[in-house]
Amino acid sequence: MTKVKRRLYVAYGSNLNRKQMALRCPTAKILGTAVMRNWRLFFNGVASIERCKGGRVPVLIWDIQPKDEEALDIYEGWPRLYRKESVRVRLNGKQVRAMVYIMNGTRQNPPSMSYYNTILEGYKSAGFDVNILHEAAQKSKGGGETAMDTKIREQILTVRDTGETNMFDTNAVQRIAMREGYFELVCWIEDHKREYSRFILTGKTGEEDA
Repeated sequence: MTKVKRRLYVAYGSNLNRKQMALRCPTAKILGTAVMRNWRLFFNGVASIERCKGGRVPVLIWDIQPKDEEALDIYEGWPRLYRKESVRVRLNGKQVRAMVYIMNGTRQNPPSMSYYNTILEGYKSAGFDVNILHEAAQKSKGGGETAMDTKIREQILTVRDTGETNMFDTNAVQRIAMREGYFELVCWIEDHKREYSRFILTGKTGEEDA
C-alpha cells in the first residue's frame, strides 16, 4: 500500500479561515497553533509576512496532502505571486519544519474589507490577538496608491489585448495578470473593483474626471 506523502503548512492570512480551507483543501487537518517570532504581517492587497526583529505572527499549522498543496498553489499564484519557503516553528512543544507562502515583493497596499474580514474570522476562531491583524492593515494604508496609475492602466490594456477573457471577469483577469507577472495589477483589482469596472466601461479613470 502506497503511503500518502503529507506536509506541514503554515497559514497566517485567509487560510486561517476554516470554512474557506474546508472547501479548498478538504483533506487538510489542523495540528495546532504557533507563533512566528521575528516576523511581521503586512498587506499588499493580500497578506504576506517578512522578517522583522521583535515581530510576531500567529499562525495555524495544517497537515496537508499533495492535492491540498496543488489547490493552494493555484490560490496563492505560486510561483509568480508567492514563493514557498521552509521555516521552523514550535508546535506542541517541539520544533518542526513547515512550508509557508511568502509574497514576491514588499510594497504595501491595504486589503479589501471582504478579504480582511475573512482573515478576521480566522483570527477569532483561533483565539489570536486581532490587534496584530488590525495594526498590519492600518500600516498598509500609507503605502499604496488609491488611484489608477499609468503602470496599472498599461497592464490592464495588455491583458485586454490578449483577447483571452471577458474583462469583467476579474478572476480570469487576475489569473492572466499573475501569469504575466503583473503582481501590482492583481493586488490593485482586489481592492479597487469599482474603479476597475468603471475604467472597462468608460475608458476613464477617476483622475480624468477631476
